[in-house]
Amino acid sequence: MRYIIYGPPGTGKTHTLLGHIEKFLETTPPDQVGYFTFSKNAAGEGKQRAVDKFKLSYDDLPYFQTLHSFCFNQLGINKNQVMQPKHYRELSEKMQIELEFNQKQDEDYDGVFYSTDPYIQMINLARSKELDPIKFYHLANNSKISLNKLQIIVEELERYKEQNGLIDFPDMLEKFLDSGEAPRLRVMFVDEAQDLSLIQWRLVKKIEEKSQDSYISGDDDQAIYKWNGAHVNTFINLEGERTVLDQSQRVPQKPFALANRLIKRVNNRVEKEWLPKEDEGSVQRCDTLHDVNFKQGKWLVLAQANYMLAGIGEILDEKGLYWQRRNNVPKIKNIYKIVQKWNDLKKGIPLHYNDVKEIKFKMTKDNWNSKLFKKIIKDGFYGVDTLKEKYGLQTEAEWDKALDEVGDEDIKKIKKLLEKGEDLTKNPRISISTIHGVKGNERENIVVTTDISGAAFDEYQKNSDDMNRLFYVACTRTERNLYIIEPQTRKAYNL
Repeated sequence: MRYIIYGPPGTGKTHTLLGHIEKFLETTPPDQVGYFTFSKNAAGEGKQRAVDKFKLSYDDLPYFQTLHSFCFNQLGINKNQVMQPKHYRELSEKMQIELEFNQKQDEDYDGVFYSTDPYIQMINLARSKELDPIKFYHLANNSKISLNKLQIIVEELERYKEQNGLIDFPDMLEKFLDSGEAPRLRVMFVDEAQDLSLIQWRLVKKIEEKSQDSYISGDDDQAIYKWNGAHVNTFINLEGERTVLDQSQRVPQKPFALANRLIKRVNNRVEKEWLPKEDEGSVQRCDTLHDVNFKQGKWLVLAQANYMLAGIGEILDEKGLYWQRRNNVPKIKNIYKIVQKWNDLKKGIPLHYNDVKEIKFKMTKDNWNSKLFKKIIKDGFYGVDTLKEKYGLQTEAEWDKALDEVGDEDIKKIKKLLEKGEDLTKNPRISISTIHGVKGNERENIVVTTDISGAAFDEYQKNSDDMNRLFYVACTRTERNLYIIEPQTRKAYNL
């Protein structure tokens, strides 16, 4: 039997799914329960919860994992069989075509990489849609990709893998679908199903064939990864016993009303009735980002495209605010840690060599003699007098004078933030991100900028469904207040 759980924003979809898993684990051997997710973090959360509640080991839950790591493990692949950065580099040299080597380690499992090169990405995206890359090129109409270059890379990549006995990221799914054996499960769970690609849906259904029951969870209204191969229509058309979680614990009434108007613009969706929490909340419209008062509370400022974040950061700097890009530790915070260590040293607190070294590297030769510093013992603790007498320290000035390798702008920024009462030892109250980067996140105050990129605007004019979903996700991140920034250009979403 297949059960479908629709979870509108803040209704506890993953929590509900994990609750079902716990009930099955009370009577079902753990190796007969599968929990498959889109991200490693989600799989890890489910596994940890089961381990803690039922006193299990991680090995007891072999099928709590992402779909890619499931294939990786079922096929018995090791990382030496998978394309690594060195292989793409060698392939690039053989073709005499430059590929980007800014490789990222995939978070699904250790040792497997995927390329950030636009040509490799297009090939992989085509394969996720089960399309020939050349046919996909003509459908995508990507002017930044050369057809001739793409054809060469497609041919040479396959030849290189065959000659060296290697596979790449999409090969894992294809190989399992062709020859892999699915385990016989009492029940399988799939979370964030709206984000699955066509080939991942085939994989889910292959596992499902040998499962007595299945629970498929997601929200088609929050399907914002079409650009990355997600095929939301498969989820929309899925047959099974449907349940809609109908009470949000996050979204207040006024933001809820706006978000509901947006999502009703989507033509192809599953209709859902759900309720906001009791708080009224607020929706406020501002002419520019300068008009938002960020003085108190926690904030998330959202933009449609990554390149827009630099401009947002500049405005926040002009307003003298402490902020960060989503999960990145701000430069100012790292500098301030060294400021604190310098202040401790001046107070007579001995510091370990590692802390002393950090301080030294923020000083020029005018404040620290590098030749004498080389004589220092690396495992010791040192006070300011010892550092001055033996190891080259030449100042006890205030931090803004002593740490003279710190730029003037950073010094001014730190002083200004401290004057405003910001605690630079903590993460900033304000984060900025693309909308795609924060699905699943929430914040007391959400600011949504409405300008969109030229390419996104052209697509929006042809079919607005994807953009409606995107801004629906943005507006439903708020726990209290929603701020809408009016368009600054002619290319903007109508909010």
